[in-house]
Amino acid sequence: MHTRKSIDSIKWIDDLPAVIGKVLCFLLMIIMLTSCAGGSGDIPGAEQLTSSVGTKSEESTQVTRGKVNLPNINNDSASQATLEVSFLKVGKADAIVLMCQDKTMVIDCGEEDDGKEVLACLKSRGVKKVDVLMITHFDKDHVGGADTLVEGIKVERVLLPAYTGSGTEYTDFMEAVGRAGIDPENVTENVNLTLGSASIFVEPPASYEIPANVEEYDNDFSLITTVEFDGKRLIFTGDIEKRRIREWLENGAADECDVLKIPHHGVYNKALADLLSATKPAHTVICDSKKNPADEKTLGLIKSIGADCMQTQYGDVTVLCSRDGIEIHQ
Repeated sequence: MHTRKSIDSIKWIDDLPAVIGKVLCFLLMIIMLTSCAGGSGDIPGAEQLTSSVGTKSEESTQVTRGKVNLPNINNDSASQATLEVSFLKVGKADAIVLMCQDKTMVIDCGEEDDGKEVLACLKSRGVKKVDVLMITHFDKDHVGGADTLVEGIKVERVLLPAYTGSGTEYTDFMEAVGRAGIDPENVTENVNLTLGSASIFVEPPASYEIPANVEEYDNDFSLITTVEFDGKRLIFTGDIEKRRIREWLENGAADECDVLKIPHHGVYNKALADLLSATKPAHTVICDSKKNPADEKTLGLIKSIGADCMQTQYGDVTVLCSRDGIEIHQ
């Protein structure tokens, strides 16, 4: 006959599998909760660098370098509250892709061989159509790849400055636009449009009249674009130089922003300090190359205002804007 103590021991042994099962379930729940809490902001393959510069609001800002797994533009849960801006590494040239929800805009297309890079970016993101293509001005490092883009994907709307370009790149682009049956819009007045839930404001120069005794006039004809999304502002300046910067500032059109594309690939001019003072960006992007890097004076100005600076000579720069703040990846 078993004693009470031996009976209790046998009962405890019989219940041991159930006890172990409960303990394992409890540990599994703890592991799952810890992973969810700590992994939502991680980006596989990227070295996390937290910017020391705040945005215009109290929202978070992250700057990272490395391989980034971006959300698919066709994924509604990711795209509904996200503006994604990609500054492509195409040398000393501009090629910028903006995506918001199911809408896409391209600002400039780099040089002649860079059009395929823009198309590859769009293809990798699952984009089937460009809703707006805007060429800021007709220098070859902005319009050069535009004919390849128009020939390679459907383009709904084309915005252009209201003057005639002089290079073969401009001619090739205009012929491609004609073959595609697109009626381009020459911007002579401010243009307001939307890209998904982003608001876009395009400003032409006060005049397209070519100044006397000036050989390089294209840069100051650049269209200036301001994008607003969920309380955040991004400004794209083309290649505007001293005269146009001062005209823009005097007209009172400049406003503070979160992200500023530094004009003319970071080439220094005396009006840049006034531009940075008026816009007060937390973040800047320069489209430059290792062969033709931004001027040290320009980089010094940016540093002096406490803004961070990303240069495309080191790789594509991607800006992600959401209700949670701004993330910049390279």
